[in-house]
Amino acid sequence: MILPTISLLMESALAELPASYRQAAAALGLSPWASLRRVLLPAAAPGLASAVLLGSARAIGETMAVLMVSGNVVQLPGNLFAPVRTLTANIALELGYALDLHRSALFVGGLVLLVLVAALVAVAEGLAATSQAGGRAHG
Repeated sequence: MILPTISLLMESALAELPASYRQAAAALGLSPWASLRRVLLPAAAPGLASAVLLGSARAIGETMAVLMVSGNVVQLPGNLFAPVRTLTANIALELGYALDLHRSALFVGGLVLLVLVAALVAVAEGLAATSQAGGRAHG
């Protein structure tokens, strides 16, 4: 479900590269694959990393779709394909009837999610600032 978000942001990062990068690669006689691999992807790396981080942050926030796909079983998974219940789904399902410590535990889970997403956004903004500083140096 996050693949469209990641692919759109990655395509945007590649499209924002100056045309001079593509022209220089062509002038050097690089094939389209070689210019992508050796020139365009390294130049767009901070934007590509930001796309993956923001897509990951979105995946953390998905609740109901992940609940239906992941199996909704409250247990430690034995392997990668075992059914689980995610933290966001647990909050959504149990908050309606939770009291006292149970309710507090659910709010702490929400706080953990908030801190995790804030950290991902901070890393993405740091990468964006790095790419803008690098763009000024190369431009």
